[in-house]
Amino acid sequence: MATQQAPGAAVQWSRALTHTARWLALAIAVIAASCATRLPHVDAPPLTVSYRSVDSTGTSMDSARLEAIVTLENTGVATIAIESIEHRLGSDAGLIATRLDPLAVRLAPGDSASLPLRLDFQVPEGTAPLVPLLLESLTTAHTHGGAECQVSGSTTLEFPRVLAPVLEISSIRIIKDELINTRLRVDLAIHNPNAFALSFATLEYRLYGEGRYWADGSQPQPFDVPAGGAATASLFLTMNFTDMSRSLLDQVIRLATVNYRLAGAARIDTGLDFLPQFVLPFDMAGRATVTR
Repeated sequence: MATQQAPGAAVQWSRALTHTARWLALAIAVIAASCATRLPHVDAPPLTVSYRSVDSTGTSMDSARLEAIVTLENTGVATIAIESIEHRLGSDAGLIATRLDPLAVRLAPGDSASLPLRLDFQVPEGTAPLVPLLLESLTTAHTHGGAECQVSGSTTLEFPRVLAPVLEISSIRIIKDELINTRLRVDLAIHNPNAFALSFATLEYRLYGEGRYWADGSQPQPFDVPAGGAATASLFLTMNFTDMSRSLLDQVIRLATVNYRLAGAARIDTGLDFLPQFVLPFDMAGRATVTR
């Protein structure tokens, strides 16, 4: 004899199935509404982010500028409304520049928009000849149904790092000694840590001794420092002892050891399109023996 199921049990089972179906439908609706790139979904807008004319130029030894054209293209069949785009520039040292641009762009199917990008940033510290960078652009958009989505694109690039040459005084010599004026020659050793030659177009300097101003001057001729090498520049100065103390005069004439400070600036050519020229300020101090 077949067992008959009580009517109450059948009703309860039907209600359970109905409850489960409703729960599944609600879960599917929630997932469909949360359109995000981290959860690929068929409702995500067919929006592409690409780059062209990506270039970087140095504005100084420590700073640079990135320029590019960012293209947003709607490859779908429905209009996409774009609210904003955030650009992030990073290196091995982490995030170095960001920019958030509000937008009010509507892209019909097949349409595209080209957006100019300019990012100023500080060059990360380091000694590697090339600096690798990652540029990411994150767009916030709405689909035809109103769901908010985020679509990103990225590209990599690198630019040459310009390292500061190292300057140090190797000697201070008396060239000509007169009653009031004393002519000095300061030999300046310059080390170039870069993989390209540096040309010192101009060099202006001021020399101090024992906390007092001595003289100033400029290098009349340009000179080169080879890649990874060194060169010596001879700086000529004339000291006037009219307004200096007798003790300082005696100290120089005795060829004694003096505390010096050499300050100034050099205008340097690199031969690079990235940073054709830069100004290098310098201010160094030490102790040297005055010789003949």
